[in-house]
Amino acid sequence: MIRLARDKKDRGAVLLTTLLIMSLMSAVAVNITQEVRVAIIRSGNMKAHAQAEWNLKAAEDFAQGYITENFLPLSRIEKNLALRRPLQAGLEIDGGFLNLTIMDGTQCLPLSNLVTQGETEAEDQNQDRDKSSAFSEALNNLLQYLGMTNYESESLTAAITDWQDADTQISDSGAEDYTYLALDPAYRTPNLPVYSVEELRAVRGMNEDIFKTLHPFICAGDANRSGAVNINTLQPEHIPLLSALLGADQENLAVQLLQSRPVDGYTDIEEELGESGVDGLERVRADLFIYEPEYLWIEVDATFGNAQRSVLLEFKVDSDSLTRTYRHYGTEGKRPKLEAIRTEQEQRP
Repeated sequence: MIRLARDKKDRGAVLLTTLLIMSLMSAVAVNITQEVRVAIIRSGNMKAHAQAEWNLKAAEDFAQGYITENFLPLSRIEKNLALRRPLQAGLEIDGGFLNLTIMDGTQCLPLSNLVTQGETEAEDQNQDRDKSSAFSEALNNLLQYLGMTNYESESLTAAITDWQDADTQISDSGAEDYTYLALDPAYRTPNLPVYSVEELRAVRGMNEDIFKTLHPFICAGDANRSGAVNINTLQPEHIPLLSALLGADQENLAVQLLQSRPVDGYTDIEEELGESGVDGLERVRADLFIYEPEYLWIEVDATFGNAQRSVLLEFKVDSDSLTRTYRHYGTEGKRPKLEAIRTEQEQRP
């Protein structure tokens, strides 16, 4: 009887051990299956992202080819009419899609024009300083239009100028290395033209609310551009920009300029408006305006599977050719859509 009881206990122990081993093996099998599944998903994602990267590299050629074939042959009038709203173009590719958003690259205030660029002859230097002063005044006007006080706008304009100029002298209400070296972490001014508008987040006096409000009206890109704005593609949502270029509190004049714009656009704004009865024409600086697109701003989104990549491009437009002046991979720096931003602001309590 004793041996029978002992045999039963032994068999029970063996059974329990077997069950434990089987449970452990099941858990290991489930874990291995899960790891294999994750590895397969990860491998697929890596393949999709890698392919999206390759598609993005081809996107620049696609963008340049599309513009050369479909945009450059257009007349001045047709180009202006086409770019009064962003153009959309797409290309379906195996397993994915390329989407282009094409905009007039001169519907903005170029930050690099706040400072003179390079060494020039004495007469040209005076012209450059005059133009830089005009753009600084325009930025100051724009900031006030968007809600800043005169002191705040002057200080921020000076700080953005000091951020880019080659010297270390602090301008009135500006900020140079000494200001930023006192921060934690400390950093210096680049003393170079702004490469991306995202840099402004590091400038003294800038905060996220100001940045989001200002961003639609400013740009970086080619540091050597003239900075002139194409008045023939401006729309009512660009009134703050146009008003700022004309001077302080010039919203009415900006509205009149757009309302008086010929159907085919201006070709010489001073001459064409000379006898129009528009008040304040003395405020118009012809050198701040152009009459057809000189730059194109292109945002390309490449999609493959569940992966998406973006590249931002700027092209200088000559009569029959394009020159790329800017390239940035990523979504940082995409130009906000003015209508969407205004709607969002109107909905705020």
